[in-house]
Amino acid sequence: MTTTDVPSETSLSPRLQQFQTEVSQLKVTGGKAGPERTGRIIGGILMVAGLVLGLLAYLMSHGTSDPLKQNDAQTLGMLAISLAVVGTGIFVVFSLTRYFRYWLVRLIFETREQTDALRSR
Repeated sequence: MTTTDVPSETSLSPRLQQFQTEVSQLKVTGGKAGPERTGRIIGGILMVAGLVLGLLAYLMSHGTSDPLKQNDAQTLGMLAISLAVVGTGIFVVFSLTRYFRYWLVRLIFETREQTDALRSR
């Protein structure tokens, strides 16, 4: 839904107007911990650390002919891949959390509105 598709205040049902006014009056913050923001930051740091370690492992493995050092670089490369994958997962989960919370609340209110419409028949 784009900004041009948003219905005006007069076209909304009374229940949805009531919902919007109640939400605007809540004054709820994310708390001091900000778990969603913190999770996104941690995920981003892990992704960047994975990329940096991967580059370092690549340079280590190509800078020597010693098989022991190359095995160390392979181990470091596997750690880098793991960090990047875990960081991406954490980033995606915490990025979608807020959207899914809004979607769930909206779904609940629309379902209640439909139920009220059926009861009033």
